Amino acid sequence: MSGGELWRVGSRGNPLAFTPFELCAWNHRFDDAHRRFRTVYCAERPETSLREVLSDFRPNLNAQRAFAEVFGAAALKDLPAAPVTARWREEHLLAPAEMVLDGELIDLTDPAVRADLEQRHASLLIEHGLVHLDLHEITSRRRVVTQTIAADLFDRCNAGALRFPSRLDGQPALVVFEGRGELVEAGDPVALTDPAPEVLLAVCREWGLKLDSTESQRRSE
Repeated sequence: MSGGELWRVGSRGNPLAFTPFELCAWNHRFDDAHRRFRTVYCAERPETSLREVLSDFRPNLNAQRAFAEVFGAAALKDLPAAPVTARWREEHLLAPAEMVLDGELIDLTDPAVRADLEQRHASLLIEHGLVHLDLHEITSRRRVVTQTIAADLFDRCNAGALRFPSRLDGQPALVVFEGRGELVEAGDPVALTDPAPEVLLAVCREWGLKLDSTESQRRSE
């Protein structure tokens, strides 16, 4: 089966590929704890894909607090914007994609799907202090829970992909399981170098991020 247009921010060499084995940390939300299959993530909106990968560029609350303690709360408006580096922009592309599956697409936003998983994994949820498997738990950083769910759906339901809400904007995101699906090209990828695409500029404005000039811009100056 295949779906409509999706978006992924990936490496320039092959933005839709699974992470090479030698670079896999196996610590993403729905990675297989037993390392049987790799995962590749995408989203239904380009903004969501960019938010997912740029979130670590945001200044964290500890840094903001330390700055305010030294210079005063009023000076927070002068806190330098975190730079999205030229190297990062040059090494990544925003790629439109189509999902091709040889397995089932399981929608974790469906309450009935989560209710079934909640009962099947009740002991695990209780062990980790959870009383339900709501969307918050799906988007939390409790990797033991989400990775257990992924492995269960892969083995029991022939899952090729999962649909879930992004933790950053609540919009639909997807993960594809190696061996049951892949992302294929659905158009030309969008460069993130200068002139920066509007979707990148919009996400940076949301979070107060600064774009370092890339080589193409520096040559024109």
